[in-house]
Amino acid sequence: LRYVNCQKHVFAECDRNDLYSFYRNVQCVLRISPKSVIIRVILQYYPRHFTSTRAIHYPISIGVSELIVLINDVKAINPNKTFNFHSTFSSSYNHIIGDKLNNMEVKFWDAYISYFYSFKNFYIQNKNDQQVIQEITTSLQLLENEDSMLISASPGDLVAAKYENDGLWYRAKILNIEENNFTVKFIDYGNSELSSNIKILPSKIACYHAMAYHCMLDDVDHEEYIISIENDIYDIIFNFLGSIEVIVTFLNNEETYLVNMKWDNRCIKTFVNNIISFGITPKTYETLKEIDQSGAKMIVNLIYTQSINEFYVETENSKEIQNKIEHILENEINWEPLTEYKIGKMAIAKSLTDNRWYRVRILMVHDGGECTCYLIDYGVQDKCSEFFEAVGYLKLASPFIKLCSLHIPTIKKKKKLFESLSKSFIDEMEQYKHKKMTIIIVETGEPCVVELYIDDFNVAKLIEPIPVIVFNVIHMNVLTVQVNSPGRRTVMNELSTIKTLNPVEKPKYCNIYGALVNNQWYRAELKNKFKGSMDVILVDMGSSIVNVKKLFQLPKHIQSVKYLTLRCSLGLDERYFCLYKLKLLCNSETEFMMIVFKNNNVDGHLIHLFFNDEDVTTIIKKH
Repeated sequence: LRYVNCQKHVFAECDRNDLYSFYRNVQCVLRISPKSVIIRVILQYYPRHFTSTRAIHYPISIGVSELIVLINDVKAINPNKTFNFHSTFSSSYNHIIGDKLNNMEVKFWDAYISYFYSFKNFYIQNKNDQQVIQEITTSLQLLENEDSMLISASPGDLVAAKYENDGLWYRAKILNIEENNFTVKFIDYGNSELSSNIKILPSKIACYHAMAYHCMLDDVDHEEYIISIENDIYDIIFNFLGSIEVIVTFLNNEETYLVNMKWDNRCIKTFVNNIISFGITPKTYETLKEIDQSGAKMIVNLIYTQSINEFYVETENSKEIQNKIEHILENEINWEPLTEYKIGKMAIAKSLTDNRWYRVRILMVHDGGECTCYLIDYGVQDKCSEFFEAVGYLKLASPFIKLCSLHIPTIKKKKKLFESLSKSFIDEMEQYKHKKMTIIIVETGEPCVVELYIDDFNVAKLIEPIPVIVFNVIHMNVLTVQVNSPGRRTVMNELSTIKTLNPVEKPKYCNIYGALVNNQWYRAELKNKFKGSMDVILVDMGSSIVNVKKLFQLPKHIQSVKYLTLRCSLGLDERYFCLYKLKLLCNSETEFMMIVFKNNNVDGHLIHLFFNDEDVTTIIKKH
């Protein structure tokens, strides 16, 4: 460190990689330049000497972060001399709190949830850090018999603090001090607690970055609301998340980190929805996984479609299971009353709607002995009363209708896209609901993830977004789309390289020819003949009609390529959306991804368009 001036204000300069901590009676103001860290040290004025042998951790405010540094000894201050300061560890508070992810190539972690407050406020630990965390914890327990209590402490100090629940020592940051009680945050776990016992943190342990990373789940407003009002659901999720290893995907590079999480190859939100909607607790989920085998193939009938992630089918042996369950429910009466009412509990209960007995899972407990329940064999919710234990076949038999989720691995499940795909799926299933279908189980459990086939055609392929070009935008709800298939793209590329074609003397209706329009070749179908000219349909350009004088013979492989144009509607109100913006966007070259969510061959198919993964309705909306 080199002192530049020495009156009442002393300036010190050090390399960015060598960060130090100053004594308790030293105030510091810091700024960071591209190549160095500039620290302004405001000292008591000593004309010749400033000495001490005792070092205390001191946090230095630098805007949104803090710096923790350490100096062992300071001797005489002289503006004309250079002093060697020994650093026993180096760490900024940013470093202590956790590594930034913007320099990381890997944005996927195997991780543990170290503390859970809510879906928008929880902490994770990298699985790869577990050995270091264990070493830190083991080392800190040696402090129990050491006399290293802090004489003074301030909010922001990094210390060793005892966690009163287990009596162990952990690294912590002081948040607040009231008399002899300290509110601390355990930086390797994330939770904040009261602690009356704090000690000096050994420098060899302080050098590690914080092992807890502050995170929030993406798109969890509904789930966050549910756990804020339902304590029982919160407790189930709290205990579940604290006991599993998850795969975390980071969606940004700054804390608080926006993340997605998976367990057992499924999104955590799926398990939350299982609990909320179906009463499927993690324990029940493990039981349901044993019912089917991955790869099993079944012939099914469609019962009901709610969304891509929730549809119900009846298998070939469903009727046999149904008859046996209903016989037991109607004829056996010697059941044991239910003694434990909790979310996810399976029971026999009477519906308040029709006074019939059903197998249920409890979703919500009300006053007066009533509960909101999920009817296991019918896929609906209802209020029930008179609860009894489910035993024997009633407990072990699989549901006689199967709850399924469609396997669509190639689709990005963004919220708006998912909503459109679900509408498309519901519409397609309505058209084929009386046909036999085939499912192949991809992942067991409930819902079981399946591939669904109709006449050997994969339904996921049927509803997936289609690349299209939009032509002839007359109105929001009157436009033509051209499927931009690989075949069409190949045809357009080959036509752009052709110099000449042979003219056709007597073109015939319904045949495909070449037409030269504005010095560009197109495929064309004859529509009308006139004296000296013809109206033709440009089959690859949204069925646009143009007038030409001649048609030309195309190579057979170009002539035979299939094409498809559709009359479509966006289903939008022009009072709220700008037709001019839509026309600018649809310039005969822009490619969109289209989802048909309502088939209508008379008035035009109802569609949803996406441009570069963005919903077109957001682009053309009036401000």
